[in-house]
Amino acid sequence: MCLVEIEKAPKPVASCAMPAMPGMKVKTTTPLVKKAREGVMEFLLLNHPLDCPICDQGGECDLQDQSMEFGSDRGRFYGFKRSVEDKNFGPLVKTVMTRCIHCTRCVRFAKEVAGVEDLGVTGRGRDSEIGTYVERMLTSELSGNVIDLCPVGALTSKPFAFTARTWELKATESVDVSDAVGRLSAWIAGGAR
Repeated sequence: MCLVEIEKAPKPVASCAMPAMPGMKVKTTTPLVKKAREGVMEFLLLNHPLDCPICDQGGECDLQDQSMEFGSDRGRFYGFKRSVEDKNFGPLVKTVMTRCIHCTRCVRFAKEVAGVEDLGVTGRGRDSEIGTYVERMLTSELSGNVIDLCPVGALTSKPFAFTARTWELKATESVDVSDAVGRLSAWIAGGAR
């Protein structure tokens, strides 16, 4: 939902893909931007299943938050939603690929941060899918981070699946013995310490 209106541009622009330039005038709350964001949200929800009550991402889902802010109270599409086969990404990452909105955060993280090209987009248009190229598991030691990057619950934690909801967890400050600089927030279920 990074659409903005830039002065002298003919239509809204994705700010996440537009480099800032000197003298650029950006408007973020115009009626044109609001209408464009509603249209983008409608397309995002077009194939996304309405399974929020059973999704592990429920309560901390970026798509839920964005649809409450930018979405319409009704859609115009009532056909069949696409169905995508779940993939085995290894012992850490559980997949429900029908929820995927093709934001490619996981693909970009694997390539740009982890330095491996384990994930990629195959197919085009309605047939596009995110997965590993040769049906293999994620090999990077950083692969668990894609769980936190996924905005919609398509990639969730396999060991944590269906154990607790986010609002049932309590944050407790801790330290990481392998990192002398940073602090760690441990999320604990059931009030146990």
